Amino acid sequence: MNDLSPLLTDEGQALLGTLRDHDPARELAIATRLRRTHPAELVSAAIGQARLRQRAVAKFGAEDAHRMYFTPHGVEQATRKAVAEYRAGRFAALGVRSVADLCSGIGGDAIALARAGIRVLAVDRDPLTASVARANARALGLTELIEVREADVTEVDTTAYDAVFVDPARRGGRGRIFDPESYSPPLSWA
Repeated sequence: MNDLSPLLTDEGQALLGTLRDHDPARELAIATRLRRTHPAELVSAAIGQARLRQRAVAKFGAEDAHRMYFTPHGVEQATRKAVAEYRAGRFAALGVRSVADLCSGIGGDAIALARAGIRVLAVDRDPLTASVARANARALGLTELIEVREADVTEVDTTAYDAVFVDPARRGGRGRIFDPESYSPPLSWA
């Protein structure tokens, strides 16, 4: 999936609703039935998203996971809800009112920060990931507190924010990256 917009349409939302508790063992039969009344590409995207939502339940809980949007890497790399809530609570306890969340991914930490009443600038350089983060803020009713920006985090002016949170990518094409200078961006930049 390179474009989230078909899933955000009324038809895409209806498909996602019918797939909420689908049985993965029956996907072929479900896809065949749904393709009779919906475009094949949309059915494939909805089934893929439903699979990602099922995987995301372990990190985000069922209530949020079934409303949110994901990419395969986004599910894998997202911060668990309990960890993000703990971090957000620490920021709030320090009196932080605004955070620049650099390398925000699909928005797991941004969501927790916003729910703690903190205004967030969520930045990711990947267009699809930024679109997913934006859709997640909208799906969870947090657009008043989360601004999503597609940009290179090394070029973002953070002076208007009380705090900066950076969680660089630590996975590459070959799996986990152990050298902090190979993170994206490197730890020395952060």
